Amino acid sequence: MLIYAGIDEAGYGPILGPLVIGRSVFAMRDATPDQTPNLWDVLHGSVCQKLADRKTGRIPVNDSKKLKTKAAGVKHLEMGVLSFLSTFTDRPADMGQWLDLLGETTHHQRHNLPWYDGPWQALPTANTDAQIGVAANMLKHEMKEKAVKVLDMGAAVVLEDRFNHMVANTRSKASLSFTFVAGHLQHIWDRWGKHHPQVVVDRQSGRSHYLNLLRQIFPQARLSIIEESKKVSHYQLDGGARQMQVRFMVDAEENHMPVAMASMLSKYTRELFMDRLNAWFIGHQSDLKPTAGYAQDGKRFLDDIAGLMSVLKIDHASLVRQS
Repeated sequence: MLIYAGIDEAGYGPILGPLVIGRSVFAMRDATPDQTPNLWDVLHGSVCQKLADRKTGRIPVNDSKKLKTKAAGVKHLEMGVLSFLSTFTDRPADMGQWLDLLGETTHHQRHNLPWYDGPWQALPTANTDAQIGVAANMLKHEMKEKAVKVLDMGAAVVLEDRFNHMVANTRSKASLSFTFVAGHLQHIWDRWGKHHPQVVVDRQSGRSHYLNLLRQIFPQARLSIIEESKKVSHYQLDGGARQMQVRFMVDAEENHMPVAMASMLSKYTRELFMDRLNAWFIGHQSDLKPTAGYAQDGKRFLDDIAGLMSVLKIDHASLVRQS
């Protein structure tokens, strides 16, 4: 059996909204730990990479940036993540349940960030339950036939106040992000290390050497370098009964489906938070244009709400992320 996992993030660059670092973990009964099968090929009857191929009824799974479009919004992201989630647990009725299923806990303390507070929005938001149910049943059938299972989907959500606090302490956005990548790696090692998992992480910066960082996470394991290059940094961890291979790769979400799924669930989660942020501010200023939170438009948004921030006494450091 192969345990095949992916880690990716959404929201690394914006100045507004949360940073989300997600993981997905698959089990493939008919593969071995030294293999890396193409899950798109294995599940080709129900899953595709290109949006154009969804017309056959298949579920698009890819880098989230390729699936969120101006016309469709989060429709394709939501279809993918909720369909795959449905193969191993009940679908969430609202955003709060979604975050709980992902193992995310900080959303229970939102009182200092009023734009996220209040009742959670119902899910799904861009599809119907029936549409997701049909897709999920198709996926379940093929996954059973191909001996593939989703074992886990999880995420860490770093809201703005926590983000700024951690950046102030670490003085590095990359270090902050890797803290949560490390948490996912530790989670996979603890739960499935005896099955010798393969983990692929989308590379988030120009770093190509990760050995010392991995030693800090796994001080008891023997670590060896398989490859360190411009595109791939590949390591073997050996803890006796537990072993794991970890690859940090450029464009990993385009080559490894578990990374694509981690990208999708991270982006979907961030978009749900951004919907709340935009709705809250528009509720106080009806002519306000929504924002995705990235630098240029984020600054436009902040200029537009400058007077409102003063009236509502909003702390700049609680809303605007420091780079």
